[in-house]
Amino acid sequence: MLGLAPYAASAQSCPKLVARVALRNDQGFLNIPVSLNGHAASMIVDTGSEGSLLSPEAAALFDTRLDPSRHTMVHGTGGVGRIVPNAVVRSFKMGGLEFGPVSVPVDTLPAVPRTEPAVEGLVGGDLLSRYDVEFDVAQGTLSFWSVGTPECAGPQGWRYIYRAVPLQNVGERVIARVELDGHALEALVDSGARSCIVSTRAAERMGVSAAQLATDPGGLTTGVDGHQQTYHWHKFGMMQVGQEQEHAPVLTVAPVQDTVDMLLGADWFAAHRVWISYRTHTLYVMPATGRTR
Repeated sequence: MLGLAPYAASAQSCPKLVARVALRNDQGFLNIPVSLNGHAASMIVDTGSEGSLLSPEAAALFDTRLDPSRHTMVHGTGGVGRIVPNAVVRSFKMGGLEFGPVSVPVDTLPAVPRTEPAVEGLVGGDLLSRYDVEFDVAQGTLSFWSVGTPECAGPQGWRYIYRAVPLQNVGERVIARVELDGHALEALVDSGARSCIVSTRAAERMGVSAAQLATDPGGLTTGVDGHQQTYHWHKFGMMQVGQEQEHAPVLTVAPVQDTVDMLLGADWFAAHRVWISYRTHTLYVMPATGRTR
């Protein structure tokens, strides 16, 4: 489906910019500056996570308090869940936009980039879904928009033809339909994944054998639960999101402990301008228009 910027709609009914923050891409980790109870920190932006997460160090040093009424089950790449405590963050600001007070699970991320200030957790769908969210990795911005009415929904200020892709909301996460070598796959829109990942199960259904994968380059990765998984980089024929086609993509193939077939990760975000409208169940996407990082 093609989309163009609305031509003659009431300004009162269109999305309005609520906040804009700097968005960094550090080795595939998309992260933004935040303020936690007045303390400066960085956090990974993770549309693939149902909820946000706070590091134990930040919980101890940033004047939070344990939430005795809430604990959270955290699942990692190994599929094994465990219960972790929650902490109440009185003030949780992104670009001056206040999201607190909010109860956030406390746990350690297995791998984070070295940034200043340090990464102290992640921002998940529980907070992101309060607004329409626009990722412009090439220009280094993450923008929060109010939700427009149906006659004036979608991207504001996009001056090129873009695509509108239907989304399925699953909790506070969103899933898009992707075609890979002619196979229809359900893809989690996951800015927290450093690359696009095709599940081993989906690859097998598509005819990619274990013997083929064994000849591909790869390695080991560690999830939030500390579990290690083997991955391979495999060249496919064509990937299509909406009407946009990418020929001969090299994608990560690895076990995905989820109901989806693949993850649209940070490398895909970096190559596009992306607008996620949680309430209208729509993903708007166009090619990136310049690169500053």
